[in-house]
Amino acid sequence: MITTPMPHRSPTMKQARSVLLSRPVVITSLVIGVVLAAGTALLSAVSSSEISNASNRVAHTQETLLAINQLRASVIDAETGQRGYILTGLDTYLEPYTQATAHFDEQLAQLRGRLVDSKEQTVMLEQVAGLMATKVAEMSRTIELRRNSQVGPALHLIDAGTGLKTMNALRDTLYTLEERALTSLALESAAVSRRAGFFHKFSLGMLIAACALGATGAVLFMNRLHELETMITVCAWTHRVKYQGKWVSFEEYLRSRFNLSFTHGISEEAAKKLQMEAIEFVETDPAKSKVRPTLP
Repeated sequence: MITTPMPHRSPTMKQARSVLLSRPVVITSLVIGVVLAAGTALLSAVSSSEISNASNRVAHTQETLLAINQLRASVIDAETGQRGYILTGLDTYLEPYTQATAHFDEQLAQLRGRLVDSKEQTVMLEQVAGLMATKVAEMSRTIELRRNSQVGPALHLIDAGTGLKTMNALRDTLYTLEERALTSLALESAAVSRRAGFFHKFSLGMLIAACALGATGAVLFMNRLHELETMITVCAWTHRVKYQGKWVSFEEYLRSRFNLSFTHGISEEAAKKLQMEAIEFVETDPAKSKVRPTLP
């Protein structure tokens, strides 16, 4: 018989090895590896989308801070122009006032659009609008008095301190808005960092798991091919196979070890051999010459 030396394995080890090398296990390992790889790619896409959205929110907050600073600068420019005109009476000193007040409504509208999602900040912005209206009224009144050569009443109105109180309240409210925006910016930046770290670690873990499963599936698949290519012990007379210490038919061996299904047929060589044997049988027994079997 044809033999190949095989290492000694216990029945439990042989059974476990057969299960591990079975087609369902190999295919399942490969499928899981592919699914994990696809999941990693999908997670990367979701991660990129999340980070992009967070970056957009950070950019929105930065633009809000810029708009607050521009509004504060415009108010200061307007007050500077007012004071210069009151002291000199020259129209050239009114240019900062005129240019600044011309953009107040536009700048307030821009800030309203950026703070529309925050009810608290929207309320504060309306306070800013009210304070700005009061300040503009005060500045317009003093400028009108100066144009009418009423320097004393204009200075008296300034010395009353109403404009100063309004300006201080306006600055404080704008600073509070700015602090809220800075806090939001810090929180968004921290959230972006956390999301990026989480997605990076999770993606790396899934990728490692996918590679491990893929490699395991490949090894099992190669082992299965190796098992199929390994020579087995076959009886030279009966053509039975030695499997797990027993002599079994080749069909039973294939079914038990590899879970294969099969069918039977007859080769042309075997058919001719059977036909010749039948003819010889009839010729050696004349009594049965009338009964000639029909073979395929």
